[in-house]
Parts: sequence; structure tokens; C-alpha cells
Amino acid sequence: MTDDLTRPIETPPGAEPAMPGEAPPAAEGAAPAAEGAAPADSQAAPAGPEGVASGGAPGANRRRWAVGVGVAGLAVAVAIGAFIVLGSRPMPEALKYIPADAAFVVEVRMDLPGDQLQKLGNLLAHFPGFLDQATLPDKIDEALSRLVGQADPGIDYRADLKPWLSGPAFGAVWIPTSGDATSPTRSLFSATTTGTVSCDKPMQGQAVTHEPYKGLDLFLAGDAACVLDGHQALIGDAASVRAAIDAHAAGTGMDHDQDYRTARAALQGDQLSTIFINGKAYGSFLTNATGTTPGMADLSMLTGSVPDWAITGIRAEDDALVVDTLSAPVHPPTPGATAAPSQLPLPPTHASAIAPLAPANTIVYAEAQGAGVGLQNLLARFRSLPDLATAFQMLDGMGGAGQLVGWVDDAGIIVVNGPQSPTGGLALVATDEAAAADKVKTLTGLLAFAGLGNNSIQTHESTIAGVTVTTITITDISALVPPGQLPPGVQIPSDAKVEFSIAAKGRVLLLGTGEDFMTAVLNTQPGSSLADQAAYKQATSRALSNSRGTLYVGIHDIVGLAETFLSADEKAKWESELKPYVAPFQALSITSTTEASGDRSRLTITVTKP
Repeated sequence: MTDDLTRPIETPPGAEPAMPGEAPPAAEGAAPAAEGAAPADSQAAPAGPEGVASGGAPGANRRRWAVGVGVAGLAVAVAIGAFIVLGSRPMPEALKYIPADAAFVVEVRMDLPGDQLQKLGNLLAHFPGFLDQATLPDKIDEALSRLVGQADPGIDYRADLKPWLSGPAFGAVWIPTSGDATSPTRSLFSATTTGTVSCDKPMQGQAVTHEPYKGLDLFLAGDAACVLDGHQALIGDAASVRAAIDAHAAGTGMDHDQDYRTARAALQGDQLSTIFINGKAYGSFLTNATGTTPGMADLSMLTGSVPDWAITGIRAEDDALVVDTLSAPVHPPTPGATAAPSQLPLPPTHASAIAPLAPANTIVYAEAQGAGVGLQNLLARFRSLPDLATAFQMLDGMGGAGQLVGWVDDAGIIVVNGPQSPTGGLALVATDEAAAADKVKTLTGLLAFAGLGNNSIQTHESTIAGVTVTTITITDISALVPPGQLPPGVQIPSDAKVEFSIAAKGRVLLLGTGEDFMTAVLNTQPGSSLADQAAYKQATSRALSNSRGTLYVGIHDIVGLAETFLSADEKAKWESELKPYVAPFQALSITSTTEASGDRSRLTITVTKP
């Protein structure tokens, strides 16, 4: 019998292990020694230092401790090794054929790794026909068969495609690096198959030639190529297929690319699919294209540096589909490179001043923290465009970008499903209450001045929830447009009417589509806002913390609103054919963060039982 050093040391029943310096306890049922009786050897050894018996062979004692420590250390090492091996996600074999210089790499997992089969099953159970989890694989095959059949009736998913997707599959795309954007792109598809497929099917109907390459039979039809390497199938242009075979043989595939490994490890949990962007390859394309394509230099100045990588992962949860996108931090410009416009630091994220104003029946909510600084940074980049030089001279004459938007901290949009029709507005958070009140006075003063001698502009004030609201009504927009300013044939109806309202509540300046919007927002009380609703809480339960950007869309409410515009015939078809598959969708949530470790965003689509 081979000893297993990782097994615990078994202690006889009824016995406890002795502590250092203590005599082992008597076995259960043994007669107790008489009080004062000497041990069996009749000579009691005097106690030595540390309580170790002098006659107890200290050398043997140390050896036992050394063995014990060694066994414990080996057990810890084995446990750590097992955690690393079993807890890590191994790179799929199909990825080893993807050359590391590919610009875009898309992963498709028909084998549903880890917990994704169960999670996807729980998610699909909200939809008709997927309640029985035992038939989930068949249901997925049936759905894919319908989709493929509609796209190409000559292809049967189960017979023609499924054998090619018996494991992870990867698609790769290259972009030209010569700066010629019109050059054809290269592409490659690397699929794990059942081992029963052949290249005859994808090459069917084409003039095929054969070429031996690295011991494999390469099928060629024009510039297209196909090859099988065991269970691995490669399809693409000939150059990319050969490069894939070379990468696998040399061990230089994407699985060895450090950027890809870092990006893949940044995703949390198993994924249904991933999309990787090689920022270095894409950046090389932009750099080379700058000198050959008019306007590209201006574009690169506006977009800034390209991160080394970005990755998107799509994951199923029990009641949601979660899409995470992460990117590497942007490196500072290299020495000698054209200096980018100086940028102001973004303020830290904080509790929202706009969210408490969004009423419970809000169907769209968006917020950007640090919007004023972001707009100033964007305008600084636009200064690099020569065509805008005149416009920036005018802006500087009015005090510059700081005067225009420097008073804005955050910005948001609120769209409310009103009793009559949807209403919406803009919310701007000023640096303080005085700044918000001052901007309202400035705007209403300008509008009043514009309306002098023009009966088409009317203003009136009202008080809603203790806040003064100024409503502006433009009864004839065409009267405000000077003659000859519209393109030929374009006319504004004389009865076109616009109404909007302005108010300031604390630091928040509100600009909305009339008093209905102001009534809904200004009457929102703590405990009855959008943030207190179950659908919002479900949609944002997986939101990123310290989010700088936030978007919420009430899909269920918007669908209900759209139903009111359907005719009787359209509604009957909608109820019977489409609504059962749309009704489970509840809401969409997007949050984003900008940190030193890179940018991150999360999109969540939640579902519920209809």
C-alpha cells in the first residue's frame, strides 16, 4: 500500500494527540495508575528545559517534528497547486491556432463552459418553450436550426454546422497595417469539431486543389482555404490558414500573447462569448493611415491614444444577460510624439444629485458625472481642427469653454411616461445653488429679450412644489428663422409650436418639455423615486460601483407604451406571435467607470416572469 502523505494522521479511538512536553493520555478503558506510582520503567526522568523529558531522546523528538512540518508543508503546497490548476481557466485548443497579431478575436462557446449551461437555462426559462431544463440542449438546437434555415435554407444546423462546433470556436480578423484602408482584410475561423467532418462541405461547388502543408492536406479554392488537424478545423483565406498552422506548431498563438491573457483573466466567471481587440495592431493601422488618409490626423488627435487591449465578455445569469467591457490603461505619449491637448482631471465620483428627482414612472434615465470637465476636455481636442479656428475665436471672445460649461458638475436626462404622453428634460448640476439660480435668470432673460416685439414668444411663471418654474411657449417657429436660411424646398409649418420650462431646485437646473415634466420631477418624494422601484433595483443590482456614467431604460414600460400606438390588426398579431417573447424583458442598465487600471463598463439586460 502506498502511503499518502497528504492524508491526516489517524488517531486511535479515544486517544488525543499529545502536546509537546506532555505524556500521551491513557487509552480508553486502561486502569488509572495509582497515585504516586512510578512509570513502568521505575525511573522517572527529570523534566528538562521546555518541559521535554531529559531521557526522551531529544534527537528523535526533533526528527518527528521535522517530519511533521515537512508533511504539513507538502499538504499546503499540494493544496495551493490544486487551487491554481483547478481554479484557472485553461486556454482552449482552438485559440492556439489564432496568430497573435490578429486585430480582432471573437470566441463562441457552443459547449457552454462552467456554470453557463445552468445559468442560460434559468434565463431562457423565462421565455415560452424553455421551461423544461431537461430539454434545453434540444431547444437550443431547434432555435438555431430555425435561424440558420431562415438565413440559408440549404444548410441544416444539426447535420451541417453542429459537428463543426463541438467545443470552443474562435474567429479572427486582421486589418491592413500599410495604411491602405481599401486593402482586403484577412480572416480565420478556428473550430473544435467532432472529428467526423471534412473540408468537402464548405468547399462544395468550388474548384478545389490540394496542397500539402506541414504534413496536412490544405484544401484551396481561389483565395479560400480549409484544413483539418485532428479535431481542429481551420477555414479562412489561404495566408491566414497557413499562419494558423505555423502559430500552432511554433507555440506563438494568441494563447501565448500576454495582452490577451491579461484581458481574458480580467473577465469574471465563465463566458458565453468574448470579443478581444488588439489595441497594438489597431493602433498601428491608425498610425500608418494618418499620413495617407485625409482627416485621419485630425481624428487621431480627437480620439487620443489607443489602449493596448480591450475585451468584451457576455455572460448569462439566472435573470439577466451581463456584458462586461474592459480596456487597458492608456499609456502616456512617447517622447517626441505630438503633444496631445492638455486635459483637466475628472472629479471623483459621488452620490447622485439627479437620481432623487427621477420619478417612479421614469422610463429612461442617464447621468454623466464630471460632464462639465469632460466637455471642456472635448473642446480642447476640437481646437486641433483647423476648420474650427474661427468658431473657437468667437468662443474665446465670450469667455472660453470654462465660461460656457465650467459651471456644470454633472448632467443627466430624465424621460417620464406621463399620463398623456412621454415628457423629458435635461438636468444640469451646478457648482452651487447660486450658480444654478443665476443660469436660470440668464436663460430666461435672453428668451425675454428675443421675444421683444415678437408675439410668437410668450413666457409665464408658475409655482410647482414650492419651486418657481418659467415656461416659454413659441407659437410660430418659422417667424424666428430669417428668410433664406433654410434649404430650398424646406419650410416650417406656421402652426408649429414648442413649449419648454426652466427651473432650479437646489443645485440642479432643470430644462424640460413643459409643466407636465416639471410637475412629475419636482413632486418626487424620498421613497417614491425611480431608485426605489423593484425593476430599477433588479436592473442595477449588478451595476459597477462608483459609476461615472449611468443609463437605465425601462424596456417593459417602453414596450407597453408602444402597444398603445398599434392598430387592432397589428395588436392581434403582436399579442399572438411576438409579445410572449418580448414580455419577459424588464430593463437595461449600463454603468461605466474610469480608473487608473483602465476603463470598464457593464451592460445588464434583466428579465422577469411576464
